[in-house]
Amino acid sequence: MFPTLRYWLVAAQAVFVLSLAAVSARPVPFELTRPMAAALIIWSVGFVFLLGRSILAAAVRGDGPISGGFAGVKAEKATLARALGYALLLGLAMALHGWAKTMIPHVGGYWADPMLADFDHLLFGQDPWHLFRAVGLGPIFAKIYVSWFPITFGMMGLLAFSRRDHSVLLTAFLAILILVGTIGQYVLPSAGPIFFERLGLGPRFDPLVATTDPSVTFLADYLWRNFETGGANLGTGISAMPSMHVTLAVWTMFAARAWWRPLTIPAAAYALVIYVTSVASGWHYATDGLVGAALAAAIYAWLARRARQTVGSNDAAAPSGGRPAGALA
Repeated sequence: MFPTLRYWLVAAQAVFVLSLAAVSARPVPFELTRPMAAALIIWSVGFVFLLGRSILAAAVRGDGPISGGFAGVKAEKATLARALGYALLLGLAMALHGWAKTMIPHVGGYWADPMLADFDHLLFGQDPWHLFRAVGLGPIFAKIYVSWFPITFGMMGLLAFSRRDHSVLLTAFLAILILVGTIGQYVLPSAGPIFFERLGLGPRFDPLVATTDPSVTFLADYLWRNFETGGANLGTGISAMPSMHVTLAVWTMFAARAWWRPLTIPAAAYALVIYVTSVASGWHYATDGLVGAALAAAIYAWLARRARQTVGSNDAAAPSGGRPAGALA
């Protein structure tokens, strides 16, 4: 079920993004090379890890490390092939997501920022970045926020190369990226408080921008330069609602729990820090993360329930009552 669903998800994403390109007021280049390279680098790291593990195991057994290492990799060829297929699909999905993200200003524009800012104020009684600021912790939080990429994609690599079946979580990652990210960002298109004034919406968040960490300002300037030139460089495109940092940090929490249950609490704390930092730094409105977290949890819960139902049906149909090969653990 899940490998087929992944292909349908990416196919739907491609149709959606190509439709955007057809109506975009300005042509935006499609950048495939960098996202695909990033996905293949993750796969290559996994390959090196498997090779190193096999060499070490051969040395412990007293076998030749080179021959033993490659014999071990050969024994893992099914895992390598499965992970490579996922990496190629992920690279394409990330490229399509980035393409859709850079087209937002040319397909409707950022019209939801004032509404989201006002809703935040209504929900918290003030612009919530005031509440989320911790004096002296800005630089630390900024570094933690940047760590999101290696932690999230590192966890995904661990699952992809695991001997256990993590089909639900790997499919959930793609579903979240495509449904919440690529498509969801067009429901309430917004740029975030840090770009509020640059969009000509007024000085409401100028005190936030003036006091945020310099690394945040540096990245914001980089994104804005590409926004003005219509470029599609690595990591470009501006979108606030929903917060994909928070959304995928919540996915990482579920993934960490599946990998090793004691990691659940640290991973949940990490997701909370990502959420707080996303608001305190000015990247997001508070509701961006709340919506993203809720959607991530809903998608994972639905897929996990479907997996349990499928396994239960297969077990009931099996003559011996055993679980079919490849079923979810």
